[in-house]
Amino acid sequence: MDTTTLTLQHSKAQITLECPKSLCANVSLDAIRKFPPFAQWLAALDAQTQQAKPDKQVAVSKITIQSIDEFRSGKIGFLKFSALATHQAEQKQVPGIVFLRGGSVAMLVILRTRPVSQKVPSHQDSSYVLLTEQPRIAAPDFGMIELPAGMLDDATGEFSGAAAREIQEETGLTIKPDELIDLTPHTNTTQPGLFPSVGACDERIHFYACEKQVSEQELSKLQGKLGGLRAEGEMITLRLVRMCDLWSETSDMKALTALYLWDRHRK
Repeated sequence: MDTTTLTLQHSKAQITLECPKSLCANVSLDAIRKFPPFAQWLAALDAQTQQAKPDKQVAVSKITIQSIDEFRSGKIGFLKFSALATHQAEQKQVPGIVFLRGGSVAMLVILRTRPVSQKVPSHQDSSYVLLTEQPRIAAPDFGMIELPAGMLDDATGEFSGAAAREIQEETGLTIKPDELIDLTPHTNTTQPGLFPSVGACDERIHFYACEKQVSEQELSKLQGKLGGLRAEGEMITLRLVRMCDLWSETSDMKALTALYLWDRHRK
C-alpha cells in the first residue's frame, strides 16, 4: 500500500489515505487528493466534523482506495473507496463505501410555440419538454429517455455555466447561463443540490429550467435530431414530450423531480 496522512483544514482531524500499489502505479496519491470531487468531499467532511453535535459525531480515520476510473483525457472520472467511519457516541462502525463522482446538473427545457397568458400547473401544460434518448448500461436500458444532464468537470463548482454547456452539447440549443432558472432548493448551504442515491454516492444534482419560444418548424427539426459528443460515446437522440405527459413517458427521477420543482417555482 502507498499511504499518506490527510489533515482536514479546520477541524484538524487526521485521516490515513491508502491505495494499493497496483492502482497507484498510474495515479498518484497526490492526484487523488486533488481530484475535485474528493477535495470537495473532504471539505464537506471537515464542515460536518465541526458542526455536528457530540451525539451525532462520526470520525473517519482511514480511507482505502478501491478503484479508479479515468476519462479518455487522462483525468480521474470516478473514484470508489472505503472509509473507516466510527459513530463516536455508540462506538460502532457505520457504512463507509463511497462512489465518488461529484456534482451534476439537470435541465428542464420547456419549448413553447405561443406565449402563455397565465400560469398553469405542469399536468395541464401542453408545451413541450426537450428530452434525450441514449443507451444507459447501468439500467440497463438502450434507449433511456431523460432530461439533458451532465457532470461538473472542473473544480469551480459553477453550476449554471455547466448547465448551459450541457444543453449546447446534448441538444444544439444555445442558452445563456443568465437565461436559466435555478430550481434547486438551498436547504444545504455547504453542498447545494439534491442527493439521488446518498447511501453510497456523493452525487448532488442542481436543477435548472429554461423557457424558449420556438416556431413549429424549429420544433419539428428538434424531434429525432442527433446530439451529444459522439466522439466521446454520447449516442443521443432528441425527443419531444408534452409537459402534461412527461410523468408517464419516462422513469427518469430527474424529470419527475424537475416537474415538482417547476410547479413550486411557479406558485
